Amino acid sequence: MNAEADIVIVGAGVVGLSIAWSLRDSGAKIVVIDRQQPGQGASWAGGGILWPLPPDHIDPVIEPLLTRSLSLYPRFCAQIHELTGIDPQYWACGARYVADGREQAFPQIGQIRNPRLLQSLAEAVRRSGIEIIADVEATGWISAGGSLRGIRTSVGDFACRKAVLAAGAWSAKLLDLPVRPIKGEMVLLRAAPGELEEIVIGSDVYLVPRRDGLVLVGSTLEDVGFDTTPTEHNRDWLLGRARQLHAGVDRWPIERHWAGLRPGVGEGYPIISGVPSMAGLYCCTGHYRIGLTLAPASAERIAGLMLGTIQSNPAGPFEYRPR
Repeated sequence: MNAEADIVIVGAGVVGLSIAWSLRDSGAKIVVIDRQQPGQGASWAGGGILWPLPPDHIDPVIEPLLTRSLSLYPRFCAQIHELTGIDPQYWACGARYVADGREQAFPQIGQIRNPRLLQSLAEAVRRSGIEIIADVEATGWISAGGSLRGIRTSVGDFACRKAVLAAGAWSAKLLDLPVRPIKGEMVLLRAAPGELEEIVIGSDVYLVPRRDGLVLVGSTLEDVGFDTTPTEHNRDWLLGRARQLHAGVDRWPIERHWAGLRPGVGEGYPIISGVPSMAGLYCCTGHYRIGLTLAPASAERIAGLMLGTIQSNPAGPFEYRPR
């Protein structure tokens, strides 16, 4: 297979799909490719909290991007819901932070039902005329004279003028980036609807209620490569810590238990920039635990860089940096 597009987005998680959505009116022919089905990576596996953790300290470097992203979320969700009929279930439910012997309310914290968001967003992208090609793995870049000319994939080459690497934990397989997979396990419990109606955040675990009574318990943090095998030990640890936040954990039956891979960047920030060594190639990756939270504003920023409506800052915190 050999194909052609103006822009190819590598990665169909929440970041890649949000970039496609942000570029939908650009007039460019856009293709999104992913090594698996859309929205099946960290975007699907997480809890859907729209706020960094711990909630009582916001990094001042991240804060402007965070503020912008949170301001975009209600309209973003309303737009894709109206277009597709699939409700992402944005919910300004508030949160309670219980740690170090104190309790603090955060009424501004909301959540998204991330699997529904991904279904809605993927369908909205398709209805905007953008092709999503699943089960295609990008394997390298084609360049000439320091400029991008295309992408090599498991099914052939894609010629393109511009591309965005938004492959999450797999991004460092394609570029020299300080991104590595950080495994996180989640447990899904079944409570009664209304039994828990706010997020409860502890020092190392959290409870995220859904309106239908499901409650997510998360999450572990493990640097174990690309292993996504959930373990009984981690399940029991999560439930043990969660019991200290809510007594209902002992009564609520387990529905599911899974693991995902976050794109960790150590002590650094997400990379949302062009790649200096190859004109036309961009990165939007390394969001670690705040990919869902920052996706709308990150997509807006990278789309602006690609279209020339905003300028890069070579000394900025989100610029490309090698390992």
